[in-house]
Amino acid sequence: MQYVALGWVILLITNSPFLLGLNAFLAQVPSLFFALPGGAIADRLDRRKLMLITQTSMMLLALLLAVLTSVGRITITEILVISFLTGIASALNYPAYQAIIPDLIPRDDLMNGIALNSAQFNMSRAIGPTIAGLALGTLGAAACFYLNSASFLALIIGLMMITIPPLQKAPNPGFLNSMIEGIRYINRHRIIVVLLTVPAFLSLFGLPFIVLMPAVARNMIGVGASGLGFLMGGAGLGAVAAALLIAARRTAEHRGRLILTSATLFSVALILLSRAHSFWVAFLLLSVMGGTIVGALTLANTTLQMTTPPELRGRVMAMYYIAMTGLMPFGSLQAGAVAQRISTRFALEFGGAVCLLYFLILQVSLNRLRQIGKLAESHDSAG
Repeated sequence: MQYVALGWVILLITNSPFLLGLNAFLAQVPSLFFALPGGAIADRLDRRKLMLITQTSMMLLALLLAVLTSVGRITITEILVISFLTGIASALNYPAYQAIIPDLIPRDDLMNGIALNSAQFNMSRAIGPTIAGLALGTLGAAACFYLNSASFLALIIGLMMITIPPLQKAPNPGFLNSMIEGIRYINRHRIIVVLLTVPAFLSLFGLPFIVLMPAVARNMIGVGASGLGFLMGGAGLGAVAAALLIAARRTAEHRGRLILTSATLFSVALILLSRAHSFWVAFLLLSVMGGTIVGALTLANTTLQMTTPPELRGRVMAMYYIAMTGLMPFGSLQAGAVAQRISTRFALEFGGAVCLLYFLILQVSLNRLRQIGKLAESHDSAG
């Protein structure tokens, strides 16, 4: 909610697509520097206490933004500073948030639990903007910020009620060496590296479409704040449908193929969105985009958590967060700059084309690797 409402406020104050990208950059760039330390902390200390600190910090920052907006004192400088501080708290929070879920779920239900957690996270990225757009049109931007601040109370109360099993700590090599150990583990496992490239490319070239949605709604489709909310509602519907389908799966069969198929379909829909002029065509395409982005990211997240030892999970999920969010600042900047210099339509089309090319190459290369592997197995059996 806060993300979309801030985008609309920035557009009204400055009328600058570049500043939309700059705000996203400052909100996301802390993940490059704080996510891995946050993952190391999550693997060493009480994950519940770490989350209580970070969630409370984000709640207070949202409240400050709401108050400044409601009294008419908000400026672009204050928005950028609050976005940066919120980004730091979010980067420290995310690894613990993800790593704590398997601590709460029986092994037999772990796949569905991780899928539901990842699905709700990605669903919120689609549903939140929908609520924000509707609230913007009826209650104003300050209401979005107040509602966002209040929403943190649910998780804070939940964290205070649950009991987390004590973390089984491995021999501790020290904080810096702990981070290096996580990087080395990822580097030794090629499947993890490949999985991390999926959110990386989506963050650099695909997801920045969210940053440009205020400009898409107003300049391309010709609707206001409420129209923006309904457009993002299309993404929300797609996200909910995909999340329920994934959570209902009882098997990991064909998960890799589904990740790449979802990412490819998202890329095609993004290219088509750049050509949209009609509200309903854009709504339909955003529904497809919401569903496929949840599919790609949720399945990648689930695969990483299912294949990572508990004592390394915080650091691996930190790298996932860096790939998903840490690279988005650069994606937001490039999308904002391209939209400012050329056009919003071209920025969307360019991002979709780059994503489509990469995921097609990845599908072909992985298929060839599987064929080579099967030939090698046949040869060994014959020998």
